[in-house]
Amino acid sequence: MSTFAKLENALKRAEELINVGKKKDALQALHDLITSKRYRAWQKTHEKIMFKYIELCIDMRMGRFAKDGLIQYQIICQQVNVNSLEEVIKHFMDLSTKRVELARTQDEALEEALDADDLEVDKRPEDLMSSYVSGEKGKDHSDRELVTPWFKFLWETYRTVLEILRNNSNLMALYANTADRAFQFCKQYKRTIEFSRVCEIIGNHLDNLNKYRDQRDRPDLNAPESLHFYLDTRFKQLKVAIELELWQEAFRSVEDIYGLTSMVKKMSKSSLMAIYYAKLTEIFWISSSHLYHEYAWFKLFQLQKSFNKNLNQKDLQLIASSVLLAALSASPYDHLKTDSHLQLEHEKERNLRMYNLIGFNTDAKIETRDVLSRSSLLVDLVSKGMMTYVTQEVKDLYNLLENEFLLLDLASKVEPLLTKIAKLGGKISSTSYVPEVQLSQYIPALEKVATLRLLQQVSQVYQTMKVETLSKMVPFFDFSAVERISVDVMKHNFIAMKVDHMKGAIIFGDLGFESDILQDHLSVLAINLNKSRSLIYPSQSKASKLSAMLPSLADIVDKEHKKLLAPEEAEQKRLASEFEERKHQRILREIEEHEREEAQALLNDVGKRIKKKGKKPIIEGVNLEISILPFSFLC
Repeated sequence: MSTFAKLENALKRAEELINVGKKKDALQALHDLITSKRYRAWQKTHEKIMFKYIELCIDMRMGRFAKDGLIQYQIICQQVNVNSLEEVIKHFMDLSTKRVELARTQDEALEEALDADDLEVDKRPEDLMSSYVSGEKGKDHSDRELVTPWFKFLWETYRTVLEILRNNSNLMALYANTADRAFQFCKQYKRTIEFSRVCEIIGNHLDNLNKYRDQRDRPDLNAPESLHFYLDTRFKQLKVAIELELWQEAFRSVEDIYGLTSMVKKMSKSSLMAIYYAKLTEIFWISSSHLYHEYAWFKLFQLQKSFNKNLNQKDLQLIASSVLLAALSASPYDHLKTDSHLQLEHEKERNLRMYNLIGFNTDAKIETRDVLSRSSLLVDLVSKGMMTYVTQEVKDLYNLLENEFLLLDLASKVEPLLTKIAKLGGKISSTSYVPEVQLSQYIPALEKVATLRLLQQVSQVYQTMKVETLSKMVPFFDFSAVERISVDVMKHNFIAMKVDHMKGAIIFGDLGFESDILQDHLSVLAINLNKSRSLIYPSQSKASKLSAMLPSLADIVDKEHKKLLAPEEAEQKRLASEFEERKHQRILREIEEHEREEAQALLNDVGKRIKKKGKKPIIEGVNLEISILPFSFLC
């Protein structure tokens, strides 16, 4: 490592090495200086050195050296002159972008040059083999070798800058600008993988800000300025996600926006929420979530009506018509009635999550699937005076579908209204957050709803109808499409009907289906045949199972029998014990009596002998025990 008395000498030495073609040595010399603790006191020359250092890193596409140098320079100037770090980072991104633009001008087939699926993955072995087998040479091959590495380097540049600035409260504007440049890069070149990755990166940064609140220099999300930058970034992310049709990323962006707006307390957020609901209408429409789409439209209409005084009557009319048509486009039956318990619980959790995003307040104890429904939304819209804003065609359509019972004339009256509604639409004033409204997008869904209403009304009046007659009544679809629609409504018990193709007729009413009846007969027949077969040919497997069970059954019976006999045996043992005890006591008494008699006889004999010798007789009444009078004494 070289040491320099002055920083200018290091810069001069790097220039000399560059002039003689030793760029790598020059880069290493500057890197050693930047990472050395000896030169940590920031000077203006540091910025010039970093400019030269960044230029060398870009010339040799050494992204890791660039990242390491920027991290070290952040340590040097963070507390002294953070603006210098900002200038160096801007220089880094600008030079990287210019190199990519230069590569673009040299490549006439940019789309082919960017055929890599992932800019962070090196060339795969199969790609090398394919190139070798196909004999890819010449300009196309050289273009790929020149252009793709520069795009990879630019992508790495964005990642490096975002990583360095993630916790820097003084450079939040530069962080937001870098994220936006990364979004635009992905949008311009259709880089969906990289877009998902940058969304994940900034999402992790936000999670860490909320998780580690004691970090030094971290942005304060409670401050309006900080929150503005993060919200602005998420809205740009949401916009690009929708343009790239990455709906999962769009939904995650919406959740991030909801989480950030929940932190806003004193800050006015009408303009932000207008953008928020405008994007929600697009997401929910693409995902065919018509009820959520309608409610997002309704919230947007309320915001525009309350805060945007520059909207004219025509603009409000188009937006209000979209709100009502969105509600009418929803299916008039509940798709969840036939779902399993697990599916219902999953749907309940999903609904609660959606209600939070669209700002729909509901009691957690109430069944959420019954709160936000087509009928409840329509009643709510009518009660809040929405009919005073919508066009006459939309108002007439609402009355036909929801209030009239026309039966044979329903479709013929709905069709011209849909034709007129399809032509309504146009651009909204520049002050609106919805640039354009086209009511034609609702026509396919409204045609299906009109067909369902017609089938519902016909089923209430007729028991049978010719297929040809019904086909004439539905001008929107051919009969095969009507039949497909009817299968779904029958599945969810909205209409009871079946089609008899042999007779060319439609039968309405809950009459049961021949397939169900036949299934019952076959199942009963199968059960009876199995019973008969088991009687004629007993199953050996069952017999073996029974024989295998017999030993265990015998053991169980024996154990139970022993349990029942146990009290009797105990009583018998007790009686036998008492008998033996009495017998023993009797024998002892007999022995004692016999011994007493023998002792008395001996005593009498001794008394007689004493009298003969003239001695005093033994005192009468003395009880002598043979066990206490030794035989020698008695003799």
